[in-house]
Amino acid sequence: MTAYNQVERARLPASIGQANNLEATTPNHPSPPSLLRAVLGLALALSVVAASPAQCDSFSQSALPAPGGHINHAPGIIELPSGRLLACWYSGTTEAGEDTSILCSDSMDGGATWEIPTRAAEPGERAIGAVEANKSLGNVALYLDTAGRLWMIHGVIQRWTIPLIGNLCRNWVCGRVDTQMSVDEGVSWLPAVRFDDQSGALPRAKPLHHPTLGDLVPLYREASRTAYVRVLDFAALWPRERPASRILEIPGDNVIQPSLVLRPDGKVRAYLRDSNHTAVRTALLDPTTATWSAAEPTDLPNPDSGLDAFIDDTGEIVVIHNPSTTNRHALMLSASADGVHFTRHCNLVAARTQGDVAYPAVIRGSDGLWHIAYSAHGKTEIRHISFDSAWLRRCLGR
Repeated sequence: MTAYNQVERARLPASIGQANNLEATTPNHPSPPSLLRAVLGLALALSVVAASPAQCDSFSQSALPAPGGHINHAPGIIELPSGRLLACWYSGTTEAGEDTSILCSDSMDGGATWEIPTRAAEPGERAIGAVEANKSLGNVALYLDTAGRLWMIHGVIQRWTIPLIGNLCRNWVCGRVDTQMSVDEGVSWLPAVRFDDQSGALPRAKPLHHPTLGDLVPLYREASRTAYVRVLDFAALWPRERPASRILEIPGDNVIQPSLVLRPDGKVRAYLRDSNHTAVRTALLDPTTATWSAAEPTDLPNPDSGLDAFIDDTGEIVVIHNPSTTNRHALMLSASADGVHFTRHCNLVAARTQGDVAYPAVIRGSDGLWHIAYSAHGKTEIRHISFDSAWLRRCLGR
């Protein structure tokens, strides 16, 4: 496969110990080797002492090889057991169009370069257990179950065909959720299986494994603008088996697209998109009762756009979001000790530098780096950012 070379990479470590132009202080009397080694050693020691964590942090970004002239949006990202990164998203000439498919691209160098994408799901396919074939495909989430098998959870628009009239379903109100399994790290995919057949059901963020409850899959209903989580055990499923699961509703109106964070005490905090264009909402799951608190507003603005969240090395929750109630011009990192009130903020993507930016998806790799995939330039590009703990500390002003 051919590597895609459009990459922008910025490493921030200071150059240390450079002595390329050292000369003897007296031209006619060169310094002896021992003195030169001492000078070099002193220069190296001084430079190491002077280097701060901010000078040794890591931040990189790259563009994935998404088709030009297409909508490319709503990516999922995951690190595979081999160490490769895999990103998948939906792509077509229009959103919800009949030519929209799901593309996947992998990276063998931590996101510096990405392979030419391959199609993982096509329009017109009919999932096992579905009443009709899909018209189009949508949001993608990726997940490794406890058996190490790769799952792709994605949205579809299911057709509703009336004789002599044709298909009546044309948008996400007719959404459904399908799953596909891969046993070779996304090189090939088994046929799709219907996961959620509720009208308007769609995924957005990645599932979360809970130590006592099992696998939690965050979902929402497009028509009613409500959110919920399905609970199941992916590792117990046979290939092509339609999964059984139970639903945990998140109380609240006009809240969709939950992103989940597992707290150290075993409770799960959800962050939700607000259809009222006001604030990021949050709810808390008590695993002992398997019930969610009502969704409440945080002090983060939300322009009716998707978001994601993670826990950093200090134990604080960091939310990746659009810092506005009216636009998607920037992506910001905001940190909170209690999960509701956010006191530290910094830019991940500065305003108007990449057009409209949206739908971040975050994971942490085995090397300790955080990896974020998102859409840029008005849903036409898929981009990747990675950073380490030192960069995050500096960005948040710690």
